[in-house]
Amino acid sequence: MYSDTLVSVQENFSDSVDYRSNAKLPTDFRKLEEDELKKYTGTLDELTIEDELNFVAIFPCEPESDQTLNFSPFNSLSRISVLNASVDYANSPSITIDKTSGLKLGLHLDTWDDHDVQSRWKSRNRVVVNRGPGDRYVFLVLIPVEEMAELVESPSDLHPCEVADRYIERAGSRIPCLRIWQRPNVAYVGCTERLVHDACVRPHHERAETRHYLGHFVKV
Repeated sequence: MYSDTLVSVQENFSDSVDYRSNAKLPTDFRKLEEDELKKYTGTLDELTIEDELNFVAIFPCEPESDQTLNFSPFNSLSRISVLNASVDYANSPSITIDKTSGLKLGLHLDTWDDHDVQSRWKSRNRVVVNRGPGDRYVFLVLIPVEEMAELVESPSDLHPCEVADRYIERAGSRIPCLRIWQRPNVAYVGCTERLVHDACVRPHHERAETRHYLGHFVKV
């Protein structure tokens, strides 16, 4: 599903009390048109090494992968880091919480490796596995942070997360975003330090347990 409309969580959602003041999320989703399908989606067979920095891919991931760390058809060129699992519920429009403030972020960048904007291509990407029982939606802004920095004043003076926030604020509501449907035992892999994102548990579903892994994952 596709949206080009971002809205303020504080102004548009009733359960927004635990969000940061500038949090935004996409709304008004629709099916992709034929030209949008060709522009924004493809098969794993079409994925090339030139795509590796910008892709987000979804693929089936059986439970034994949590022990073997085998995420075929993706392999990490560096040691895989296992992050804490999380359990989320379908009672909020998004799930990611800032560990310092305790507030939900809305659309955001990760910063596990804390590279500056020009070095973000070195960052590890992340495998996120939904272990259910509920389905999840993943929100993905289709503009990498390097492109955002080109349209933000004095980006070198800002942390990359601030660059993303300033870009979203400057662009207003018209920013392209995908919503990816992630069923149980399905994973996605992508560079969440370069691509603005968030997620939620699909409405009217049960909780969803999620496993997280960092590495330099490439398709083999």
